[in-house]
Amino acid sequence: MIEKVDFLGFKGAKITNSKGDEVILLYGVGPRIISLKTEDGENLFYVKENNFRNVAGSDEWRIYGGTRLWTSVETRWSYLPDNEECILETGENYIKAVSKPDPVTKIQKSIKVEALEKTFRVTYSFKNTGEHLFDAGLWAITCLKPSNDAGIWLPWGEDSSWNIKDMKYWRSWITSSTNVESSQWNPTNEFFIVRPTGEVGKVGFANRWGFGVFKVSRISFVKVSEYRESANYPDGGCSFEVYTCKDFYELETLSPVYTLKPGGEYMHTELWWVGEEDIPTETIESSFNKIEELFG
Repeated sequence: MIEKVDFLGFKGAKITNSKGDEVILLYGVGPRIISLKTEDGENLFYVKENNFRNVAGSDEWRIYGGTRLWTSVETRWSYLPDNEECILETGENYIKAVSKPDPVTKIQKSIKVEALEKTFRVTYSFKNTGEHLFDAGLWAITCLKPSNDAGIWLPWGEDSSWNIKDMKYWRSWITSSTNVESSQWNPTNEFFIVRPTGEVGKVGFANRWGFGVFKVSRISFVKVSEYRESANYPDGGCSFEVYTCKDFYELETLSPVYTLKPGGEYMHTELWWVGEEDIPTETIESSFNKIEELFG
């Protein structure tokens, strides 16, 4: 089911899957996905309500919350404000918000949400509307509400005799830094587990298993994004990254870096599942098998 909604005074579209879970895609400002709920549940995403005021005409980048689309690797072009209204497209089982091309980079962004039976497919897109080449990857960043009982499970290594477990720590960047010895980083033989403490920190890795699990209270949220072996991923080969701070946590997926050709469109896809059914996290294989079952 699809319907237009108002979200903090901005135009949005809500789509619901057969299980009763709902996603709200903002097109009044964005594009961005601002809400993900199970049936009768609360929004899992962090929202900074104050930043929805006095948006019109602003060229200031601001955190709205939800899921946004950035360019990687991180440069000043990543912080384009995305404060303009987008075009909304709808179909039988999808909603899509398409931005105006950025006046400087000429990149046009879009986010499409398709409702499947028990899940959602989210497709992010860059289109180069300019006359010059532009190197960038698609970077899907989901801001999650903080909670004392929250955790993020990242399956590291691979199903191979050459099972190398590699995690990168952003020791320092811009004005932030990561404490490598923080108790929020919990590496195990199966998962690299993040139990946020409110500290600022960032980690990333090549996620060959292609999924991450966020758990809070009775709810689990799964993001799936296929890993492409030997592709040129940003940040030294990272396809998944996690950022933590006191206000929110970010579960991020990244596409390879492309040379965006004039007129070319480049896409990055995630699959989402959310619900009260527990995802086993004793072993990677048990999680993987359950996730395959959930996604059909």
